[in-house]
Amino acid sequence: MNNTWGDMTQYDPVTWNWVIAVYLFLAGLSAGSLLIGIGLRWVQNKTEGDSGLLKAAALIAPVAICLGMVCLVFDLTKPFHFWLILINYNLTSVMSIGVLALLAYIPLTFAYALVVLKDDLGNWGLGFLKGIAESLTGLRKTMEVLLFVLAIVVGAYTGFLISAMNAYPMLNTAVLPALFLVSGLSAGAAANAVVALLLFKTDKHCPQLGRMHGLELPIMAAEILFLFMLFCALYFKGGAAAAALASLTSGVWASVFWIGVVGIGFGIPLLSMLLLPASTRHTKGAMLAVACCSLTGVLALRHFILYAGQSYLG
Repeated sequence: MNNTWGDMTQYDPVTWNWVIAVYLFLAGLSAGSLLIGIGLRWVQNKTEGDSGLLKAAALIAPVAICLGMVCLVFDLTKPFHFWLILINYNLTSVMSIGVLALLAYIPLTFAYALVVLKDDLGNWGLGFLKGIAESLTGLRKTMEVLLFVLAIVVGAYTGFLISAMNAYPMLNTAVLPALFLVSGLSAGAAANAVVALLLFKTDKHCPQLGRMHGLELPIMAAEILFLFMLFCALYFKGGAAAAALASLTSGVWASVFWIGVVGIGFGIPLLSMLLLPASTRHTKGAMLAVACCSLTGVLALRHFILYAGQSYLG
């Protein structure tokens, strides 16, 4: 190579780094926790009242999305100019559509949290908000429908956002939004279990907890299916797309995928379901450990997709 132009090793192919990976994780976590919480509420026996899982979802959703937005804003070149995207819209842009969805989603998550957690506000020194919570109670059904739809949009939007990067064959695929939505459900279910067990003292024999555990295997199967579809699409597309499959066999991101995603995220939960007796599997410690493994696996998946995807140009 002509040294006048330097060596290509000086150029970092990664445009979006770990901060964006964490944002993608937190946005999916927020959406997934609400979808699981509200979905289970709709099928529960109404006499059971609000479960610890729904309270966990109502708490996780606004906290996770706000932390994610902090990550997103401070990754900007000029973070204190973030407000410009709130007043300038291009409805042909995935990011603009996502911002509109988030502008509706974020305040609704806070309003819904007040409604669901109104009986707990006094314990947290927030009793002065109980009047607002009471006034919003009549809008609960409408909020749930809107939040359910918006959570699907937010969960899938994170996949659409990075799939718009046309130069990267692993990212530029229609499978990614579905994969991110389903993995967000996995993370949301795990986070709901952790917060419900630790903060809301949910009994391990809670009917809602049992219903949620019944969703774990189908959600995991869907994740594996979408990953398989993603890699098949790369293989059959050929060229640079097929070359991106090297991320599965070499380099640090292959280790992240096989150890973090497959081993910890899929392997440990599956083995616990297949090998552990019910008496052990349903203990609080085992449920917390499996939930943490699921969260680790989803976080590893976001990092793998983002970093490995940006390492191979089309």
